[in-house]
Amino acid sequence: MDRKSPFLRGGRATGKRRRPRPIRVVLAAGALLACVAGAYRFLGGSLFALNRFEIAGNVRARTEEILKTLEPWRSRNLVTLDLALPARSLARVAWVERVTLSKRFPDGLSVRIAERQPVALLREDGRLLWLDRGGSPIAPYDPRSDPADAVLVVADRAALPELVGLLEDLKSRRPEYFSALSEISALPEGGFGMMDSIFRRPVRVLRRDAPEKIEALVKARGFIESRGWEARAIDLRFADRIVLEGAYGAGHSL
Repeated sequence: MDRKSPFLRGGRATGKRRRPRPIRVVLAAGALLACVAGAYRFLGGSLFALNRFEIAGNVRARTEEILKTLEPWRSRNLVTLDLALPARSLARVAWVERVTLSKRFPDGLSVRIAERQPVALLREDGRLLWLDRGGSPIAPYDPRSDPADAVLVVADRAALPELVGLLEDLKSRRPEYFSALSEISALPEGGFGMMDSIFRRPVRVLRRDAPEKIEALVKARGFIESRGWEARAIDLRFADRIVLEGAYGAGHSL
């Protein structure tokens, strides 16, 4: 009796896999390379050359200046363009706080600008500069187009963040007084001096309690006027009283 070979299953012989022929491998690789080369030529062609800029969101930042900043990237390939590069350049343009860039295929770039918000005018070295909420200068004041109703600021740059913070406090908590404010300066001895259209004389405050002291002063206004007290300056930097400085230095206090 013949024994079946252990390598036979059901009387069928196990065949060997055929190795792909070298010519097929070469043809497949060639086809793949041709596809890659075609895609590269297509994506890198003139169809995707950057030629259009869609700019939105700018009011104070001039469109011409934005376009001039973007000019080095004109005709660049939009597919391979690194948006971080033009974004960094645009961030250095006056009035630009944030910028959002997005590609608009086949040849456009969308530019959305978020501008810095001015809160006051800094008088420095005979010129006027807009200040933002952080106390940093933005750009020179242009009397031909800029509004003329901003609060005027006089202070060293080191004092500007706290000074602008005081303005923001008054704007949010004492808006009626803020709307009457015309000028504010940093005092050498500490605190700030303000001029307004209500009392029409210097009002000296500290930032930490200025809104509360201004409220107390406004409430005492009728009493001060009824007594006929004409103060040269009003000092609110004391903890528990309002000091009225007279014309000859003899002050009253409340």
